[in-house]
Amino acid sequence: MSTDLGRVLHLFANYKWTGPADPAIRAATRLRELGVDAVFAQAGFVHPGGEHRVAEELWNRRMPVVTGLELRKHFHPVSLLRDVATLRHIVVRDRVTLLHCHQPADHLIAALACRRLASPPPIVRSTYEPEAPPRGLRERYAFGRTRAVFAPTPDACDGVVRAFGLRPDDVMLQEPVTEPRQLEGPNLRAAWGLGAEHRVVGITARIQPHRRFDLLWATARFVVDAIPSARFVLLGRGNDEDTQKLVTEPIQRLGLAANVLLPGYQKGAAYEAALRSLDVFLFLVPGSDGTCRAVCDAMAFGLPVVSTKRGILPSLVAARRAGEVPGVACDEEPAALGGVLIRLLRDDAARRDEGRAALRRARLDMDPVTAARTTIRVYERVLGRVRGGGP
Repeated sequence: MSTDLGRVLHLFANYKWTGPADPAIRAATRLRELGVDAVFAQAGFVHPGGEHRVAEELWNRRMPVVTGLELRKHFHPVSLLRDVATLRHIVVRDRVTLLHCHQPADHLIAALACRRLASPPPIVRSTYEPEAPPRGLRERYAFGRTRAVFAPTPDACDGVVRAFGLRPDDVMLQEPVTEPRQLEGPNLRAAWGLGAEHRVVGITARIQPHRRFDLLWATARFVVDAIPSARFVLLGRGNDEDTQKLVTEPIQRLGLAANVLLPGYQKGAAYEAALRSLDVFLFLVPGSDGTCRAVCDAMAFGLPVVSTKRGILPSLVAARRAGEVPGVACDEEPAALGGVLIRLLRDDAARRDEGRAALRRARLDMDPVTAARTTIRVYERVLGRVRGGGP
């Protein structure tokens, strides 16, 4: 797919591997594979002692980067003004033809930077929450200078149109994406001491108070009472205080120590091996990533999903094709979540059917190449208007 779009600069105001970092980098990487001269602005600001995981992933994916911008996540007036001046210089120096923003902070920087340029590049924004961004002063300013928006749900699309006055044709539905995965490969069941008799429920979540660990352990107790051989695997980490209060103590109190595995945070090949070890994936509360990429990744491994009804989760597990159910969104009650888990853990055929539906959902509806081609068409339309003098 050949393109003549000029240079597209992606902005991401954060150095942490959190929120939409993965889909933002994936989007830019896929665009390059399709012939777009896409580059990524690597945030220069890192808290003392912080790990620049975004830089690590950009390096791993051989993504060309632009440096010189601080790109802080949180509002910082002095840093903002420095970045505005620096971005103006970069746009002129590198002949940037389009800015693609992924976070509120970089969106504002881009809008302010373009204000005084003689020929400002158009701005495109991707959002990653199931609802539209808040209609604050900074948001109104940035969206008022934006030519096109990608949003992950119909509600978010409608909300952007209503809140910021964009034309409906300029706000596109872009569902979450996930890379195709190797279904066959190493797993960790033997390393975890699991045999053929064990049925394994996995959950990926940072250990934080708002992630409903109370509901997780109550659900686990409900399931284990019915299926003593069931095992729950928590893939995540937290600080010592939260881990003790939210994980260690309730597991001991509820008598779940023999039924819970705590391998901690996993990434890369180790995380893929962990997902291959599971029978069902459980997800309760979205974190900083409103698109819940952990759920999308689990579906790419053919895992049926049991979730709550928070945020985008009901949309992710909703059937898109007759007879194909990739998961179930439940009320936040141990009996509701546990009842579905028990059914899936006991019924091998049902688990296989829902796993196949999850895999098809990931491959057909969350394909990153299809998403990249859609993005290119939007770029072409936006740049065609600019070059042709259109609105």
